[in-house]
Amino acid sequence: MSYATQSSVVARAYSAYSQVQNEAADPRHMLVVLFDGLLRVLQEGRRHLAAGQFETWADCSNRVRRALSELILALDDEHSPELCGSLRALYVYIQRLITEAGLEEDMDKLQEAIDLMAQLGSAWREAKSIC
Repeated sequence: MSYATQSSVVARAYSAYSQVQNEAADPRHMLVVLFDGLLRVLQEGRRHLAAGQFETWADCSNRVRRALSELILALDDEHSPELCGSLRALYVYIQRLITEAGLEEDMDKLQEAIDLMAQLGSAWREAKSIC
């Protein structure tokens, strides 16, 4: 392999590595990835709840509720108290929907939680592209 070819390969590899590093360090990107993952877990949980697989449903719902709790704890009221208050209320509401859906086996409440999670993921995706 010639020196020019080696340099080109190294340059492409470095560029790909830099892109991964930048995306991994970008909190907006991480929020998009997180909400996509939470949505998948919640949809999986819906299938388990519908099938009466309550232990697996509990695992899925607990994962989502724990993640939402961490997001609540990560909110920084100093920078944007109104936004943080709104997000906190929304995260708590989604947690409540998930809890009630499991206790009551209420698929409508679970679907509302799924829809809200999808909207949040979409909003973070849009914010990432704007900022």
